[in-house]
Amino acid sequence: MNRRTFLKAAVASGTVLVAGGALAGCAANGGGTSAAAAGDAERVVGTAPVSFAEETDVLILGTGIAGMSAAMDPVEAGHKVMLVDKLERVGGESFIACGVMNVSGSKMQKDAGIEGDPEEKWKAYAPVLEKQGQTDDMEYKHHVYVYQTEWADRVAADYGGKFQPLADYKDTGAPTSMLLPEHGIGDMTTVLTPLQKGLEEKGATYKLNLRATNFIVDAEGTPIGVRFHDEKNDGTVDIKASKIIVATGGFSCNQEMVSTYVPSQQRLGPLTVNSMGEGHQLCKALGGSYTHMDMEANLMSDLAQVTVWGYFGPNVQVTPQGTRFIKEDQSHDSPTACYEGGFGYWWTIFDNQLINGSQKWNVELNMKNNADRLVGPFDTLDELAAAMNVPADTLKATFESYDAQVAAGEDAEFGKKLFLQSLAAPYYAMKHFPYRYKTHGGMKITTDGQLTDKDGTPIPNVYCAGSTVADSGSDLSPNAGSGLIAGKAVVEALKA
Repeated sequence: MNRRTFLKAAVASGTVLVAGGALAGCAANGGGTSAAAAGDAERVVGTAPVSFAEETDVLILGTGIAGMSAAMDPVEAGHKVMLVDKLERVGGESFIACGVMNVSGSKMQKDAGIEGDPEEKWKAYAPVLEKQGQTDDMEYKHHVYVYQTEWADRVAADYGGKFQPLADYKDTGAPTSMLLPEHGIGDMTTVLTPLQKGLEEKGATYKLNLRATNFIVDAEGTPIGVRFHDEKNDGTVDIKASKIIVATGGFSCNQEMVSTYVPSQQRLGPLTVNSMGEGHQLCKALGGSYTHMDMEANLMSDLAQVTVWGYFGPNVQVTPQGTRFIKEDQSHDSPTACYEGGFGYWWTIFDNQLINGSQKWNVELNMKNNADRLVGPFDTLDELAAAMNVPADTLKATFESYDAQVAAGEDAEFGKKLFLQSLAAPYYAMKHFPYRYKTHGGMKITTDGQLTDKDGTPIPNVYCAGSTVADSGSDLSPNAGSGLIAGKAVVEALKA
């Protein structure tokens, strides 16, 4: 099936709409005639004729970190930029993320005396991808990696984004390749709100409560806009655009898509509620092609921020039976091991070292907001074990083994490197459950983020960013770098 035939079928199904008239604008009666433009394809019942309410140079679907990052270069180049979100607030799910950003060579790091170069880091990281068999799109992944650093520098210098001073944790043993928002883990408003407001000050506009439902194409099948459902007023809004960037997130909350593409995780609940894969489906209806859809999603605790504590302070993680099962200086391995081991849940045990450490703000926040998951403080492991409902002898044996490895200076059991330190009373523990977090399957794209069909042929005017793109990394910074790629590409395309 060639592209024209495919689009005819898409138009007939109502998944793609056609604007009537040679200029792909509004017809004399205020609407287009899809039948004339689609080769006499009948219009599906329930689809109103196209009638553009507004027009913009760049239309961005999604206002999370990828969408806002994609807006930076176009708005700074003087283009009219509109960001649209189905929610009634800006930020998507990025505002509630842990906020760990893996960046190398930023000005903030250099000012703190931490040397690094994104190109050198990429040379070290590329073999890891090759070992994992992820050798396609290497040039794109390289750009994502490098642009993460550019993004961090620009957000701080040009938009007033606030990051936690590295002096707070650089000498504690925590990774200095990680940037955090101002108050530490979970404080993304101090980075993204300045970016949001800065984009507005530069001329970008935001439209909320609009859910993208269809691409709109002209008589030749070229995408020229998007139809939205007005979630607040239960109406239809058509917006015309020269370039469209799809940054709508992953599909971890779409049970049907997860069951189809990642069936091994279909019985896990989603951590968030809005990642429905709508951008994926829109792009596929236009002729785009899925890739890496069978890559398993990252797993995370339902107390996602607590799983990140191991990067910044000591803790011991145990099964419901009180046995240690994982190295604690990571975030995604614990929920994965819990799920694969069939534990159902697990515990993070910690002490005042975390409470008074570099992530004090977040630790106190989670202890307060998740009091129903918290036990402690307790002066003995016997009391702690009773509160956790685990065998006291088992828990004490676990700590004896752990303390012996601390004394030896090596975690021979699991290989923990960061914060291999003993805990001391008073003890606390928080209970976790594993959830699906971030899917990795997405759209096939060119090196500059343009959507392609299954043969790799670019689809005009449509670009993808963030988790709409296949294998977009595990933290926020790759999504930001991906957004920059799409934004830069759009600026170049608008020069033509």
